[in-house]
Amino acid sequence: MADEFSAEVKQFIDQNIESLAQLEALLLLRRETPRGWNASEIAKALYVPHELAGTLLTDFCRRGFVKVSSRTDELYSYSVADCRVDKLISEVADAYQDRRVAVISLIYSKPLNKVQTFADAFRLRKEGLP
Repeated sequence: MADEFSAEVKQFIDQNIESLAQLEALLLLRRETPRGWNASEIAKALYVPHELAGTLLTDFCRRGFVKVSSRTDELYSYSVADCRVDKLISEVADAYQDRRVAVISLIYSKPLNKVQTFADAFRLRKEGLP
């Protein structure tokens, strides 16, 4: 199923997308360019908690996918400086539109965070002791 995508699309998802909410937020911001969104609006549009929306927007800024206005009400808008990255995000959007289940499967088939895996293994091991 993942073979349906280019290596670049797979790599982008692997390196930048950890959840469906994150992907949908990025694609919403891209689709609604140049509109600015605050965390409350993103939360409402995607039916996610406000805190998650804020975290996603902050992460997008760090990754260089959005810019934030300096107004009192922080508004985030899609803004990718590198045209190659913008083209890649466009390819991800097309893949998600055409093969939604395959993209979702690709997102959630990634290995778990190694630190979390280690912590879980320790916890399971400890629970098994008398």
